[in-house]
Amino acid sequence: MPRLDSKTTRLMRKIHRWGGLLLAAFIIFYCITGILLNHREFFDYFVLRKKTEYKVPSSDIELMKSFVEFYKKQINRTDDPVVIRIRKGKTIEFLYGSHGKTTYIINPEKGTMEKIEKHPRQPLYWLNNLHKAFKTNMFWLLLSDLASVVILAVTVTGLVILRYRMVDYIMVFGGVLILIAGALLSQ
Repeated sequence: MPRLDSKTTRLMRKIHRWGGLLLAAFIIFYCITGILLNHREFFDYFVLRKKTEYKVPSSDIELMKSFVEFYKKQINRTDDPVVIRIRKGKTIEFLYGSHGKTTYIINPEKGTMEKIEKHPRQPLYWLNNLHKAFKTNMFWLLLSDLASVVILAVTVTGLVILRYRMVDYIMVFGGVLILIAGALLSQ
């Protein structure tokens, strides 16, 4: 492999150093949130649930059953949907499977029905699950957590051992500002 000349090597080191300093906040952020998201069940999906029960008059559920049965006949299915949604008081959606793998959208006023079936795009779907460590082997989950911890350690120790110049402080501060601005704009 041919060696790079000293000028190119110095340029590469500057790009690596300044890019690393600018992106350090992002790397730390993504490593920590990646580990948290890999174990979201442990954190109850980051949701605090407050349950309040009220007394309401009891009613006959036959009306609800007949409503559901009427539309199940229209879509030609005998099994109950996972979710039933009513949108804008005009359309009824019956979702079957995980995250509405098959969805029927019925518009009674127009007399129309749409059937939407979701099929994963491979290999992108598989790569996305692999990235999220979702529905993967426990070994991959542990490996991705370990990689995140190592990247986090390398980033933090790199920030500690560097001999900083003013431009380095500016780059780290700029990276933190960009991270904060991005987080605020994403809401």
